[in-house]
Amino acid sequence: MPINRRQLFAAQAAAVPALFGASAYAQSGTPVASPEAETTASVVELEEQIRILSYNTASGGGVNLKLMPDPETMEPTVELPEVFSFDRTYAFCRVDTNPEAFVMPTFAMGEVLIEPNTFYMAMETTVIDQFEITTNADGSRTAVLLGGLSCKTEVAQTTTTIGSRTAGEHATYRIEAVDAGVGGGAVGDRFAFTVFFDEAEAPINYAMFGPEFTFTGTMTVGEINIIDPNAL
Repeated sequence: MPINRRQLFAAQAAAVPALFGASAYAQSGTPVASPEAETTASVVELEEQIRILSYNTASGGGVNLKLMPDPETMEPTVELPEVFSFDRTYAFCRVDTNPEAFVMPTFAMGEVLIEPNTFYMAMETTVIDQFEITTNADGSRTAVLLGGLSCKTEVAQTTTTIGSRTAGEHATYRIEAVDAGVGGGAVGDRFAFTVFFDEAEAPINYAMFGPEFTFTGTMTVGEINIIDPNAL
């Protein structure tokens, strides 16, 4: 059947994209990616980035052992274990009790004798404003957390009780956790909970610990795991 001029023009117009693609292939020697393929590749790349960023990139827990002054010798020989735990959404450090008596050098009350089983302290974060991970030159990884917390401290003495186990005082903090590899404290894992007390907001804890105090010690139990998404 004969083809009229309108049909011939339509056929030529339809062939232009195919010819252009073939020409591009011939000039570059490689196939030209279609917009659909480029979009799919971009989606896959974004999904991979989201997967990496969604990791719980830092967490850990254990026991930091602190040595406090002995009431008789004043030498730092009395063991006071601090239990800690953290991840990217929450952290705490606490001492539930003290099995032995020790002397606490306070900021505003002098040296206070702490009888056995009379000391309690709990630091619990209420907000994490900043969360940052870095890889150090030696290959270890450090997580730094900044924000606000609630601090409850109680010392029960014979005639009076200082502080409270239930009424918390607000303070700000800086947590620094270090992952030195598998093996916990034995290979260099560390956890330090530095708290900044304002005298008006936290009068009890300010009197005991001062404007700045770091709760840490020798890590005897536990493990810290930190993944640096930028290094993946």
